[in-house]
Amino acid sequence: MANTTAGSGDIPAEWIGQIGMAEGIIGIVLNTLAWLVILRTKNLHNMTNYLLAYLAVIDSLTCFCLFFYFATATMIPNSEIGRVIYCHLIKTQFLQAITIYTSSFGLCILTYERYIGIVHSLHYPRLLSPKKVLMIIFITWMIACVLSSPFLFTQVASKDAQQACQHLWPALMIMGQILAMLFMYLLPVTFMSWAYYKIQATLKINARQLRQQNVQAAAYELLQARQKVVHMLMIVMGALFVLWTPLVIVNVFVIALKGSKDALMIWYDTTQIMYYTNFVINPIIYVFKYKKFRRGFQDMLCCCTGRPVRPNQIAME
Repeated sequence: MANTTAGSGDIPAEWIGQIGMAEGIIGIVLNTLAWLVILRTKNLHNMTNYLLAYLAVIDSLTCFCLFFYFATATMIPNSEIGRVIYCHLIKTQFLQAITIYTSSFGLCILTYERYIGIVHSLHYPRLLSPKKVLMIIFITWMIACVLSSPFLFTQVASKDAQQACQHLWPALMIMGQILAMLFMYLLPVTFMSWAYYKIQATLKINARQLRQQNVQAAAYELLQARQKVVHMLMIVMGALFVLWTPLVIVNVFVIALKGSKDALMIWYDTTQIMYYTNFVINPIIYVFKYKKFRRGFQDMLCCCTGRPVRPNQIAME
């Protein structure tokens, strides 16, 4: 979890703020388009795609928090209540931490859904009814709020009229960073890696059985469609791993330095930019790797521009 202080480091502060705001705006637009495409395209109405839409909504919220954080980086509220709210909720990145936790957990839920759907398909209706999925999502939000709570108390309203907040309880900051590394990164990546290994092994066995039994082409096409979706999700997980890992490594050194980022600021700023990019690129991955999403996106553009929509020839998964 990146707890930034825009305004310091070897990379000019205004660059960090401008890049952060640009990533926030782009992320809001792309993720909003992603969940709109899924919701308006009947061909995409299944549990996997609903969870993709949920993930896009969460990433939209994360990007909004990112934009708002950098846009208000030099803000000094006039009222005492305004300072308290600003310092505890915005400057500490408490709200952003919640959305990032839920984004990471959302990927885990999506992975779990595909794991049950492919590895334990006979138990799918019992384990993943809509009610149970909603309950799982609610529980992950509650866990995210609890795990983000240490950040809530790392800054307080300053009595100095020239600054809005002052740092407090560095031990809580270190605790928040450790919790983030464990529950936002390490455990989710470990679970997803294991689940996709099992999914890939099951898909290979199913493909071999279908070839041996000379089954109908439709069943084999369904298996291929599942493989493509899983491949896309593995790319999403891979992007998270590539873009989050450098910042996690830097945070390990920050924790070793007892919360001080001064000696590592250029690396901290660079890895933080990479980290935020993760919340922007998922819709781009869907366009390039998910044929049904790409078709839905094209159809939505046709509707917006008044062009005729081509007949939908993509089979339901």
